[in-house]
Amino acid sequence: MIAVADNTTIYLLCPANLSTGGPEELHQLGAQLNSIGRKVFMCYDNYDKEKNTSPVHDSYKKYNVPFCFEVENNKNNIVIFPETYSHKVWDKEFSKTQKVIWWMSVVFYLKTLENTKKRFEKKKFYSIKKYFKNYPVPTVKKLRDSAINHIAHSYFSLDFLRKNNIKVIGQISGYMDEIFHDDKDLKSRKENLIIYNALKNGEFLNKIIKLTPHLNWLGLQGMTLQEIADWMARAKVYIDFGFHPGREKMPREACLLDCCLISGKQGSAQFKEDMPIPDEYHFVDSEQNIPAIISKIEDCLEHFEDKIKDFEHYKNLISNEKKLFEESVNSIFKTNINL
Repeated sequence: MIAVADNTTIYLLCPANLSTGGPEELHQLGAQLNSIGRKVFMCYDNYDKEKNTSPVHDSYKKYNVPFCFEVENNKNNIVIFPETYSHKVWDKEFSKTQKVIWWMSVVFYLKTLENTKKRFEKKKFYSIKKYFKNYPVPTVKKLRDSAINHIAHSYFSLDFLRKNNIKVIGQISGYMDEIFHDDKDLKSRKENLIIYNALKNGEFLNKIIKLTPHLNWLGLQGMTLQEIADWMARAKVYIDFGFHPGREKMPREACLLDCCLISGKQGSAQFKEDMPIPDEYHFVDSEQNIPAIISKIEDCLEHFEDKIKDFEHYKNLISNEKKLFEESVNSIFKTNINL
């Protein structure tokens, strides 16, 4: 368990001025730690001070989390590393701190690991350092054998950690922006519109779109949160055959705004714990499944008021995410220990 004392400062490592799912959840965590009286800072990385701009992205200023650029390196303090920063856990600037890796994505960890290996192999005396195990490459074994705490995010990451015998002290997953919690009846607004994340869906979905010129498709890309929410409130179907490195935001946002969900099974989407939709909407992205997928899309459009009932359970789970998030954070970080 993490040793949290009255004089503990918690630092959340985060890329500066970047708006994606990971940084947003880091800011949500910072805000929640603030709310329970913890001293917490966003510690921004790769910030260009010469630009004379704020390192806080405009989307995250509402969380009001203080920020810094350096960590006070002592045993009382805690540094939380997103999994993409796992290669930094052995840096000297964090040598005395308690270290926590928050596994928001298994896929991005593996990519980071490969990049770190390639970078380190180019350095002098690599073979000698590797022989004496004196190299900061965050392999699963090295992480498992080090004094590092681990927090899962999705069931996907929890499953990965357990299979690799890495002890997990808890699970924390973020919540959807209030803009997607529309308490009005959306059925009267709905159109025969199918939406998808244009940045994360590839050739497989493109094949389906080409085969259905009679259907109305819209790719969501380069939009504000308000614009995304407006389109979701109008659409009847949200489709996602992209790779899910963690618990993806857009399917959950769409579910909150009463879209039927049709999903592939890549990454976290393979697990019902992360994508708890009925089997009839859950497909492996294979050529032989395309006719069934098109049939299901048309079924959702034609019988929307009946089909949307199949997603009430998932919508209720997502509606309670913030409460679960708060309970998880409070459980992991609230206990005081004398150090």
